[in-house]
Amino acid sequence: MDYKFDSQYFAVTDKSIVLLRNRFAYREIKPTEITKIELTKGTDVKRPTISMIFGGLLIIASIYLIINFSGFRPNELTGGRKTSRAVGYMIIMEFFLLGFGGYSIYRALPRHSIIKFTMTSGETESLTIYQVIKDKKTDSLLASLKESIGADKIIIGRNLGI
Repeated sequence: MDYKFDSQYFAVTDKSIVLLRNRFAYREIKPTEITKIELTKGTDVKRPTISMIFGGLLIIASIYLIINFSGFRPNELTGGRKTSRAVGYMIIMEFFLLGFGGYSIYRALPRHSIIKFTMTSGETESLTIYQVIKDKKTDSLLASLKESIGADKIIIGRNLGI
């Protein structure tokens, strides 16, 4: 296909917006299906509350493991090499759970630059535009969106900083 503008997650053509997955189109959105396009700060996670709850549970589980199973003293490790290896694995697992829980909560926070498509059916699709802003292609994105969709449907958030 011939794209006016393309990024990692979406592309703009003359007649539609194409959502991409690994640079292959998986969905095409016609201009008649779109009620508005917002460029703003937000989250690109589909269900941020579930992601926050999941991250919180992982952090709670890691804190529980740290409190209850990391209180070993060197003289208590009489099992030799196997016991110290088990303790090492436990410590690695605790910090993995803590890190993954923190990352899950971070991804759910509305701190990321996104483009949000709102359809006439009420469905929304949020995609990150971090790389577009980093590569300074926002003018090209806005120009191609105005040509194919129309300037009246595009809303640029003040907090985006472009």
